[in-house]
Amino acid sequence: MKSTNTLQLSGRIDSVNAAEWETKLAGQLDTEKETIFDAAALEYISSAGLRVLLKIQKSLSQKARILNVSPDVYGILEVTGFSELFDVTKRLRKVSVDGCEVIGQGGNGTVYRIDRETIIKVYNPGTSIDKIALEKKFAREAFKNGIPTAISFDTVEIGDRYGIVFELLNATTVGRAISDEPDRIKEYGTKMGQLLRILHTTDVPSGTLPTIREKVACWIDYMEAHYLEAEDAALLRNVLSTIPERNTILHCDFHEGNVMVQDGELILIDLDDICTGHPVFDLVFNYMGHVIAAQSMPQVIEKSMQLSPENALKTREFMLKTYFGTEDQETLAKYDQVIGAFSTFVMLVVPGKSKDSSNVSPETAKAIVATVLPKFRQVAPMLPQMIGLLG
Repeated sequence: MKSTNTLQLSGRIDSVNAAEWETKLAGQLDTEKETIFDAAALEYISSAGLRVLLKIQKSLSQKARILNVSPDVYGILEVTGFSELFDVTKRLRKVSVDGCEVIGQGGNGTVYRIDRETIIKVYNPGTSIDKIALEKKFAREAFKNGIPTAISFDTVEIGDRYGIVFELLNATTVGRAISDEPDRIKEYGTKMGQLLRILHTTDVPSGTLPTIREKVACWIDYMEAHYLEAEDAALLRNVLSTIPERNTILHCDFHEGNVMVQDGELILIDLDDICTGHPVFDLVFNYMGHVIAAQSMPQVIEKSMQLSPENALKTREFMLKTYFGTEDQETLAKYDQVIGAFSTFVMLVVPGKSKDSSNVSPETAKAIVATVLPKFRQVAPMLPQMIGLLG
């Protein structure tokens, strides 16, 4: 990744001091690095000041970025067309979530209810603003392709962390809705199955979203570097190469804590990992959260999904009946056998997925490898044929 060179803009930049600013900024310029103008302290900029920035931009090989722009200065940039010449980011609004209700919590952050009309997803410390912008971009792509997603209208600062504000009137998570009205578990499980089916029957053009194949290949590289022998890493890569490629949308963290209910409609949130690929990955991630976690870490279910492990399993049962379009228990058991077998592959690579967070410690990763690797070696030769049974 190209390193950056940040130049500070402050006060008023106009015809009186434009020449002085031009000399100052030119002396700080490093064309080998990405140029960023930090406008947090910039109060006003006139046409003379804009011409200074334009001269600098013409000497660069890519768009410079202007960050932390106040509403007044942004209005000037927009009216003059400079918001198209530069990559401009408005100054973030600062908010507090003190005293707000937690309505969801996962590996990437926590979702709070701010008021009747809005919720906010607060990312874990260390999450970059660029990663958040990428999630917003992917969410828009999903929305444009007919996926019911919560589109944000504001990125904010919460102390030393970032967050996204969503307008979701009276919305709650599916998990909380089931906990509040357990007699509606079949209804919500059925709707979850319908939503997952919509995801997995929606094709997007190649390149619109990242692919799960690319992601998993990187995770395998990480696991080989830290936890796996070359022979086992090669076996993982071989299995990955046999999985059919698809352009269908995957959520990669589809569960009751990441789906909101608003006026009876289900809406996806937490699209950090959205990508394209074979549906087996979504089915396995869901299996790991409901079946494996329900047995070994029930507290994770209650924290991230806001419902009991027992109700999580019941919801999943109704979800799979709807998703696969069958009530036949023998058929569903065969599907679950395939999903369970493929979970050995996914469990061996997910520590690589979490390498940049504290979700999986080195000790946990080593324990996963020691427990799961023998099982994976046994089923690996059969996985390509088994996955074919899912369609």
